[in-house]
Amino acid sequence: MAKAKTANLCINIVASLSHVELLQYDAAKGAFEVTDSEEFMFDPATRELIDDEDRLKTNIKRLFERNKILFRTQTTLVLPSFFTRQYALPEDVLAEDIKPILISEAERFYIFKKVDPEIGYCAIKGDQVLYTAYPKMPLNLIHSVFNELKIPLASIDVNYTAILRGLVAMGVVHQEIENQLKWGILVISDFNVFMAVMEGTAIEKTLETPVPMQNTDEEILMSEIKEDFQQFFGLEILSKMVLVNNSLKLYSPTLGDKIDFHGPIEFFDQNDGTLASRGAKDAAFPCTLEAVGGALVNMVPEIPPLEMCDPDNIETFVDDKRLDTIAYGLIGVGVLLIALWWGTSTLLSTFTKGELQKSSTLQASISQTLSSLSIIPEVKQKLYVKEGTFQNDKVNNIIVEIFKALPPDTWLKTVSIKASSDFKTISLDIAGGAVNADPLNTYVKELDAQLKASEPLAPTVTPQQENSHRFFEFTLTNAKQGAH
Repeated sequence: MAKAKTANLCINIVASLSHVELLQYDAAKGAFEVTDSEEFMFDPATRELIDDEDRLKTNIKRLFERNKILFRTQTTLVLPSFFTRQYALPEDVLAEDIKPILISEAERFYIFKKVDPEIGYCAIKGDQVLYTAYPKMPLNLIHSVFNELKIPLASIDVNYTAILRGLVAMGVVHQEIENQLKWGILVISDFNVFMAVMEGTAIEKTLETPVPMQNTDEEILMSEIKEDFQQFFGLEILSKMVLVNNSLKLYSPTLGDKIDFHGPIEFFDQNDGTLASRGAKDAAFPCTLEAVGGALVNMVPEIPPLEMCDPDNIETFVDDKRLDTIAYGLIGVGVLLIALWWGTSTLLSTFTKGELQKSSTLQASISQTLSSLSIIPEVKQKLYVKEGTFQNDKVNNIIVEIFKALPPDTWLKTVSIKASSDFKTISLDIAGGAVNADPLNTYVKELDAQLKASEPLAPTVTPQQENSHRFFEFTLTNAKQGAH
């Protein structure tokens, strides 16, 4: 009896939103067997189907039949990101609470005010998760097509993690993985920009920002991307930058010069002129990085998918020791050959959880001891009123400094202050917005100087776009601080 063939299959909605791509990888042979695609149109803003559901079904059916692939073959679906963010989970959060927390987090943003999100996520470092939110209605329509064709979906991923997986599988960042070096990635489409700092295969931090390329001058676009790039990567020391260009408007070498990165840049242009799967006669690449990463989702477990099939099964973070076990050998000679073609609401609390428990125990003890004494009012005055006044004064002073240093055209949304009863440890969490990102550095320096904290505030800046108006959302947080 012949040995059954093992195949990994990916259907990729190409990031340019004009094709449905198919890639089949044969693990037994260590080679990609099929690269093919069909035209299909999606709304770039809402991800609604422009071409109807029946045409999507027809196109996928045609891809399977033309390449003699059984419909019961397990398949990974890769979708272009709609909304992807990094988020720090609360301490000791239960697995069943993660998805509701992320849904609530996504619904804070204006794009989900009238649209229900479906959530997919994976763990990255520490308490951080990378999550994606996708409009539920178009996702359900796409999912129903696969159900009708009886094609089992083993995984639903988004293009960013699939691209990272593709780069790892192709050996593009082999040195970075082997030596645990930091490297960066910049992914550009006609609708958004994604950036990430990687250490080996570990995702350290990410940023996705909308870019309205259709109605903006190319020079302005490049300047905005440069601003986001420099704000995000800052003083990071990176061994390499990988630029994946899915845009039909921006020229990669020009953009590479514009971002002013002092180091090697690897370019991947993915369009009708470079991809064999898109019908290019002199194709530079056989297929997209997204499709490679989707087909090899089981071969590169170090970068798990942002799973929208079963998001409750969160993957645990892969520590550095597991990097030595990456299965390059399993990918085989076929992959090496193909690689040659690739060039919170405001909270004012004066106690942490631990301090609250201690305080509760202390108050019970005091009440029991003084229950028969006539000096209870005087003791309470000394223990609570005086201490409470001191704490309120300290909190008030911090709030005054936070607002006093606020630059023009900048606003605050939430301020969280947590402190121990003696104020030896203080934790700040500030969130707001700004018309321009430049004054935020001055704001952080002023707050650090005024608060005189042992641990400085760490800023995170996220560009946003609403009704053609560009602005920035920011958070300022610190670790445990000493008294000041």
